[in-house]
Amino acid sequence: MEKRYDGSLFPISVRIVNKEEPEREQWVELPTTQQALRELLQNIGGDRQGWYLGEVDCHFYNAAAVEDCTDINELNYLAAALEALTDGEFGSYQAIVDTGRHCDTIQDMINLTENLDCYDIEPNIQDYEDLAQYVLHERDTYDYSTLRALEDYIDYEAFGRDVAESEGGSIEDDCYISPTNSPFAEFYDGKPETIPAGYIVFTPELLLLTAEEKKDWAEDLAIQCDSFFRDFDTGYAEKYPETRSQVAAFYDWLTDGKIAFLESRLKDLGQTEQDALYSDLQDYKKLTAYDPALDDLPTAMQILVVEPRKTPCLREVEESDFHSILGGDYSVTHPFGPEVAVLCREDGRESGLEWNRALYNGRGQVYDVIAGTFLVAGMDGDKIVSLPDDLVNKYSRRFQTIEVYAQVGERTVMFQVPQDNLADLSNRDLDSILRAKLEKRPSLRDRLNAAKEECAAQAAPEKNISRTGPER
Repeated sequence: MEKRYDGSLFPISVRIVNKEEPEREQWVELPTTQQALRELLQNIGGDRQGWYLGEVDCHFYNAAAVEDCTDINELNYLAAALEALTDGEFGSYQAIVDTGRHCDTIQDMINLTENLDCYDIEPNIQDYEDLAQYVLHERDTYDYSTLRALEDYIDYEAFGRDVAESEGGSIEDDCYISPTNSPFAEFYDGKPETIPAGYIVFTPELLLLTAEEKKDWAEDLAIQCDSFFRDFDTGYAEKYPETRSQVAAFYDWLTDGKIAFLESRLKDLGQTEQDALYSDLQDYKKLTAYDPALDDLPTAMQILVVEPRKTPCLREVEESDFHSILGGDYSVTHPFGPEVAVLCREDGRESGLEWNRALYNGRGQVYDVIAGTFLVAGMDGDKIVSLPDDLVNKYSRRFQTIEVYAQVGERTVMFQVPQDNLADLSNRDLDSILRAKLEKRPSLRDRLNAAKEECAAQAAPEKNISRTGPER
């Protein structure tokens, strides 16, 4: 039998086409890998704009089911199964398919690769006469001398035809193919979800960004959104003067899948899918498994803002405002229990921010001091929410007294100052007054020594004791 497959020719090739720009296309030979397909889709833009199988090219005959198939995973499964065949097995496979057997569906064609032992294939049989000669003289046991005597009386062609019909065999491409007694096993049931994982090259997740790609794109979009809003959103720059903080807020939203607000704001400013920034945002949603059920528009919440040397101020802000109010990256702590969040700068002390308020333990001892402005908000599970009114009153009273910290020598001293006493004093005046007061105030040791001296000065003078005898 003529060798049909030498391993150098991929049996199946497919043309991948960009759905929105059909001129962008590329052929890929199967079997392939997920990584190779992902790179191909990125090359033609199919990862963002969608794609489809434009054409399937099959390198063997009688394979309409292959050419009509639109599932690249099934095609890849079949191609891998064919690639695993030896040259001889592939030739047998092709001969069987040429007879019209097991080629109606991809399922049949995949199963055939595991059932080649269900058929006998005899080469060099061109017609029924050859089949009869083969059966009579080679395959079955007949007396050759008797056959020679009857040769003029035997209709070899008719005999060969009868053999083929009785055995369910057929002659195709110079081969006689007949079924054996082996049962045909169903290895693949035709359901895409049962395709072995090693042959699956496309899933929706394949088009999703990797973690690093997501971070890079989110950062780029955050910068673009901030720049766009500063140029076209009246009042944005005044409300969010620090670019870095707002970019960081947008970045957090994007990486957390909170995209609805940015999308809505861009729409309000006239952006459509024809505009690059809005279009990029839509692509980002597609490639990050965006779930609208998990995305809520930012809502204003009431929180307490506590600045150094000021009483607490109740404000309504959005979560995106936290960066700008605090002036940078912040951490969330819960010194007062799980229902209250305290948001403060992560690097407050390292950045030299002014010390603001002390935190006290159950014994009334200071265990930490918050540096810089901080926020007090409510908590609902792991979500920051508005501070309830009763807690607004509680923590407004808690931080009503202003604490001022002064460095005197190697000591840091805290003074609690009523708000009224700060009305006419600038920061510099207050510092100088506090330092002067501390410098004039004697230390405990000095006060102890002074007390001893005072006691000694007030003591009665000693009496002289006479050593002579008593007066007579």
